[in-house]
Amino acid sequence: MFRRRPMLVAVGIVGLIAAGVVGGLAALLKCEPPFYTHAACPGDFDTREKASHVLTRIQDLKTDVRTKAEWGETFTAEELNCFFAETMAATGSLASLLPEGCHDPRVAIEGDRLKIGFRYGTGLFATIVWIELRAWLVANEPNVMAVEVCDLRAGRLTVGTQTVLDGIAEAARGSNIDVTWYRHNGNPVGLFRFFPDQPLPASNVLTLEVRDGKVVVAGRTRTDLPLPSAIGP
Repeated sequence: MFRRRPMLVAVGIVGLIAAGVVGGLAALLKCEPPFYTHAACPGDFDTREKASHVLTRIQDLKTDVRTKAEWGETFTAEELNCFFAETMAATGSLASLLPEGCHDPRVAIEGDRLKIGFRYGTGLFATIVWIELRAWLVANEPNVMAVEVCDLRAGRLTVGTQTVLDGIAEAARGSNIDVTWYRHNGNPVGLFRFFPDQPLPASNVLTLEVRDGKVVVAGRTRTDLPLPSAIGP
């Protein structure tokens, strides 16, 4: 019995350490980033009205890209969060557009950084997966946007990027956007090429800015040419 006691003590210590590690990892996974918590929208009439307005403006912008000589739109982070709250909650009408198991996306714009987070899973096993991005138009490359992945985490834990990058590329190609990934200073950077099926696209994106809590996009279309293919489904 006395010989067993040191072994039992050792097993107990190992068990406590393992429990501590698992508990620590669980706490890190369950931790919500501050931007995600602050971006929550109340489920009231104002949120629903803003969400409906955003949807109308997105549809109008897609039409303008095809039919107007000059077009553009500005969306604030607050407006986008209202749109997400109404349409991309777990039971939202557009929730199917998100990867399986993901819902409740929220965004924040801090300087030139765009943070996007979503809840993955449900109940005790849910965590917030979030990504921090920088985006800009590539000089001398018409309709090419560069997107740098600055950070990618589940809660506070850094996670691998490849699966997420593949998912982003697949979603973009479904909207007629080609994506090529490379690395710069250790960070993944994606080159997103709009209208890739058009050698001389009629529409050109001239402005893409993420700043001051807003996303600004604008461009021109040669309306004397055949209408370009629409972006998105």
